[in-house]
Amino acid sequence: MKLEFFIGQRYLCNTKRTRFLSVITVISIIGICIGVAALICVQSVMDGMQNHMRRTILGARAHILVEGEEESLTEYMDIISELKEVEGISGLTPLITRDVIISVKNDMVGGVANGIDFSSVGDVLLISSQIEKGSLECIDDPQMCPEVINRIMKAPSTLIEEDMKGTARRNLPGVAIGSEMAKYFHLNIGDTIRIISPTGGGMGPGGPLPLSRSFQVAAIFFSGLYEYDFNYVYVPLDVAKDFFSTEGAVDSIGIKLEKIYEINKAESLISAAIGEKYRIRNWRDMNRQLFEALKMEKLVWFFILGFVIVIAAFNIISALLMMVMAKKTEIAILRAMGFTSRSIMRIFMLDGAIIGVMGTILGMIAGYVGCIIIDGMTLGAAKDVFYMETIPVDLSLWTFILAGAGSITITLITAVYPGRKAALLNPAEALRHE
Repeated sequence: MKLEFFIGQRYLCNTKRTRFLSVITVISIIGICIGVAALICVQSVMDGMQNHMRRTILGARAHILVEGEEESLTEYMDIISELKEVEGISGLTPLITRDVIISVKNDMVGGVANGIDFSSVGDVLLISSQIEKGSLECIDDPQMCPEVINRIMKAPSTLIEEDMKGTARRNLPGVAIGSEMAKYFHLNIGDTIRIISPTGGGMGPGGPLPLSRSFQVAAIFFSGLYEYDFNYVYVPLDVAKDFFSTEGAVDSIGIKLEKIYEINKAESLISAAIGEKYRIRNWRDMNRQLFEALKMEKLVWFFILGFVIVIAAFNIISALLMMVMAKKTEIAILRAMGFTSRSIMRIFMLDGAIIGVMGTILGMIAGYVGCIIIDGMTLGAAKDVFYMETIPVDLSLWTFILAGAGSITITLITAVYPGRKAALLNPAEALRHE
């Protein structure tokens, strides 16, 4: 093997007779390097985007929801008491979630109203840490919010005007809205919005009756995902019970897990604790379409960039075939000296392996450097699509392993044909014209 390796690396080196072959070898190495580096960079960016969206979604929604099969949860406090004893649960909170219409003046958009319990919502959702203006305390009592008080003090005459017009904002319940909704409606702390429940008024002779109520903006949050920042609003749980006429019941119990990926184990423990009469949904089921789409996109990019490596590997076939044609005499002499066909094939297989390993190592180094450069780079466009200020990059050992192993495997496969071509060379035919 040492002799075969020595001969193989001599064939790759630059000589006076075969100066062009070394150039082809360098081009092959560069091609593999570019393919591996591109694969690592793109996959790392895709991992970063996927993890960013997962963190954002899990911050806005519970890891697991416990719901009634056919009706709301009336005795939800008893269920919460039972779930507190379940292993792996770090937070519990009651929730009311309803589809509504948000109206400001003559403009309307669809939204999702969430009734939350301020004493426990911080154990499950990240809403308290995502608020940019106002606070959760302001939602509970908007009139005591410093921003509202400052606004009144700057223009006290507006109170008299509102009283005369009958549009006074006193005693309105507070609401937290997303930053995108605030931009769309040009809202600030202290402004009013109207929430319309299409079926909140019960059933009438002509069908469901809508119900509407005014709320005062007491907090503006930024979750990092456009869907939530434009469509989600949060109101106090008691206000939601009264507005949606739930008669003291809630729609679900939100659960936060200590280990988010152990959802199957957690569901089994929860079901054993509260029985089979409740429906249990986890974050993976609630966002299956989104995560499946991201997974498919990542897989597609993996195959696309894998073809870049395959195309680069064809340069290796060209380089080795040219080497075989240029080394016919040397191959014939080696066969005459006693080298077997397998030994000749091994020489050119080793050449292909050297090119592949060198290109892969350089590509992994270039990919790592590229990821360091890309990480944190400011996005110049499409912020409304990806809703990210900077490009997220998550380096994974598995990405490097898959890219490296795939690249070396492809180069070894492409080296088989030139090696076999050299092994089947007839020494007598090669030396006939020498």
